[in-house]
Amino acid sequence: MSIWEEDVLEIQKAFERFRGAKRVERWMVERASDYWVKMEELRQREDREFIGVDGSFLMRPLAFSTFYLARAIAIAPSIGSFKSSRSELLETTSDDLARQHAEAVMAYLEVITASRALEGSIRRNKEPVVLFDGSLSSLIVHKAVLHRSPQFPSIADSMCERLTEMAETGCMVFVAKRSGSRIYSGGDLPDMILFSSMPKGYSKPKSVKIVDLYNLRDEDLEELESLPLSPRLKTVTVSYARLSDSGPLLKIEVPGACSEDEVRNVVARLSSVSPAGYPVPLLVAHNSAKLKALTLRRALSLLGIRFPSGREALREVLS
Repeated sequence: MSIWEEDVLEIQKAFERFRGAKRVERWMVERASDYWVKMEELRQREDREFIGVDGSFLMRPLAFSTFYLARAIAIAPSIGSFKSSRSELLETTSDDLARQHAEAVMAYLEVITASRALEGSIRRNKEPVVLFDGSLSSLIVHKAVLHRSPQFPSIADSMCERLTEMAETGCMVFVAKRSGSRIYSGGDLPDMILFSSMPKGYSKPKSVKIVDLYNLRDEDLEELESLPLSPRLKTVTVSYARLSDSGPLLKIEVPGACSEDEVRNVVARLSSVSPAGYPVPLLVAHNSAKLKALTLRRALSLLGIRFPSGREALREVLS
């Protein structure tokens, strides 16, 4: 298969707006420096146990339906791992609807497995920090507020109830590798670009209401207000951090309004378990939860399940 000339021209146009980034680089560094706290040495506290949480899912389009498998894992060093899985045949052939549902179920599984691990860790007199891969605000908005599922109508309430319990019980930290937020830049540039040249350190935290982070419709605002969320979970404290000199820039969200000292402690703890710049507990959880097409094929084969996908007409075989 070849690349078209039309493809190249369209890609070039798509990235045209960032061609001027070099011209504003000095402005970016100066502005970013106003918010940035360099992290030469932070006292690394080893007094807490980190619980890494992650999930994954795979979909298989069928000629008459859509099948998916979602799973999640929470790994607590003192007590091992907690796992949850869910699989369904959805009454839709829409990939978008199926993906939205599968992602929401995966997020729900992440929350309930994290809750079980948190309870077990506390029973062992630990002071756990629960690490989620992703954004708390996105979790609440995209997986609860915007999720409508006749297949699993209670997912939003159940997930938010567990999140509320966890927020009152222990420390939760959400670590995102991607973000389009423009909290610091005033709308000029994504924060990820603004802080892209910053050294090891973190941005001075900003506490923001979730409703102010997204352009929600009136009905979605009403849905957000109706969710069983504690007031603390309706506000997030945001900071960007680079946990090692050559590590990636990460977006960190903590429930509630936190002081800079509190965020500094969070960053110091994360730094202690991130020698390459990304928290090892999250990396371990990611590798343990990741679903591969081969895994799904083997599971279906063991059960003797084989359904037409509709792609046979194109002489294509799903991987």
